Amino acid sequence: MSLLKIIDLHKAYGNEEVLKGINLEVNQGEIISIIGSSGSGKSTLLRSINYLERPSSGEILFHDKNYFQTQKAIQKLRTKITMVFQSFYLFENLTVIENIMLAPKKVLKQNKTFLREKALKTLDKVGMKEFQNKAPKHLSGGQKQRVAIARALMMDPEIILFDEPTSALDPEMVGEVLEVMKKLARSGITMLIVTHEMDFARELSDKVIFMNEGIVYESGTPEELFLKPKNKRTLEFLKRVSH
Repeated sequence: MSLLKIIDLHKAYGNEEVLKGINLEVNQGEIISIIGSSGSGKSTLLRSINYLERPSSGEILFHDKNYFQTQKAIQKLRTKITMVFQSFYLFENLTVIENIMLAPKKVLKQNKTFLREKALKTLDKVGMKEFQNKAPKHLSGGQKQRVAIARALMMDPEIILFDEPTSALDPEMVGEVLEVMKKLARSGITMLIVTHEMDFARELSDKVIFMNEGIVYESGTPEELFLKPKNKRTLEFLKRVSH
C-alpha cells in the first residue's frame, strides 16, 4: 500500500492551469526528487500535498484516506506531512530551541521537559545543538535551513516535503544542508524534494520526476532519467542544467 497517492490533481489560478492532472504514488521510505524548469508546477504540487494550496480537482490520499474534508483534518495531516521552505520562516524573536519547540508544544501538546530533551537531540542530528540559544539573526543561511529541518523533524513526520531547500543559500552553504538531507535519507524517512541540485537528485533519489508545463512529463530511477531519458524535452532540460 502506498503511503501517499495523488490522483488526477489539477490546480488553476483563474484561467491559468498550473497542474494539469498529476498522478503520483509515494511509498514508505522513498526519496523522490522533482526537477523541471521554473513555472512547471513543482512547488505548487508540493504545496498542494499538505493543502497550503487548495487543489481545483483531483484527490490526495494519505494512508488511503482523504484528509481534505475539514480544516481540523488538514491540521492533523500537517503534523504527519511537514514542509521545509526555501525561505526558512523562523521566528526572529525566539531562540533556535524555542523555534523548534513551538509547534509540538502548541499542536501536539507535548510536555516541556520531554520536548526540550527531544529538541536537543534533534538539533544534534542537524549539527545545530551548540546554537540552541542563539537568535536566528546570528545564523548563516545554511544554519537557518538546518534549524528549519530540525523544526520539521520535531513533529515526528512520516513525510517531509522540501521546496528548493538550497535555492536561497550562498553556494558554500549548500553543501552543509545537503549533507543533513543525506543523513535523513539514510535514516529511512520519506522525502519529496523539489530541487535544482542535479547531482544530489542523481545520488540520493529512488525516483526522479521531471515536470514540464504542469504535468509529470517523465519519471524513473535516476539512472533511467539522467542516462536514458525517453523524451526529447527531458533531454533538452538535462543538457541545459548539467555542468
